[in-house]
Amino acid sequence: MRFAFCAALAAALLLAGCARVPKSSSGTAARDRLLASYGAAHGPTRGVGSISVRRAESGRGRARVRWAQNAESLAVVGYVGPSRALDASLRGDSLYIVIRRYGTGVAGPLRGEEGIESPVLRFIATPWDLSPDWVHAALERAEIQESGRGWLMLGALDVGGRARGHSDAEYRFTLEVNGSADPVKLTLRRLGAGGEMISVQYGPARRFQAGRIPSWIEWSFSGSVVRLEIEDHAPADASKIRFAPRIEAEWMILALDQPGGRSLVRWLLGLSEETVKP
Repeated sequence: MRFAFCAALAAALLLAGCARVPKSSSGTAARDRLLASYGAAHGPTRGVGSISVRRAESGRGRARVRWAQNAESLAVVGYVGPSRALDASLRGDSLYIVIRRYGTGVAGPLRGEEGIESPVLRFIATPWDLSPDWVHAALERAEIQESGRGWLMLGALDVGGRARGHSDAEYRFTLEVNGSADPVKLTLRRLGAGGEMISVQYGPARRFQAGRIPSWIEWSFSGSVVRLEIEDHAPADASKIRFAPRIEAEWMILALDQPGGRSLVRWLLGLSEETVKP
């Protein structure tokens, strides 16, 4: 009986130890583990989740979303109930958004005048993916400080020439990771922009078919809070990813280099407090 009790206790202690990833012994070790988990190169992926939005001037909303990513290309589709409400894609610098309810959209190259560069927008949209070379390099250069729950990594995201020559395209970031080297919070500020540009909270890590990523993400910016509950994250067939739907004849697609298109994009991305609506 005593042997059985000791064996059960030993098994419980072993399982408890396996349930927790041991804390990294140093900031450098934490960064290495972070990049190995979230910064490894990967193929096309797809995901499914539910999203909730709180905007100061327009209340709350909920939707189902599907997304697919392949290298520098990202496609997102949103559903409200059974209806397809939103199509959006970013391929290189080319942004495309259609709000089906209003039959209105924008299309064109995102050059930075709208308040954000395309590589930064792509990174913010999928903040668990640290594999882009410029993000990977920024984390390798980052200053590391110990914090109560783990480590802080402080540095600069410089998209440089990738932003079509904009010399001011540099962002300061603070990334907090816990003792297991999973991301907890990311704060991103654009130089010269004054206050906080965007804050990203990461939920507990969960293992999906396409790898280990946070179970939820919450973005806070310009008085808005957007929360994504991730339900699935799996490898994708690149040939089946659709980056632009067929344009209906009655839709009004604004050029991104026009004032109206630029204002609409800034409102949609939460970069403006203006009550611009389609």
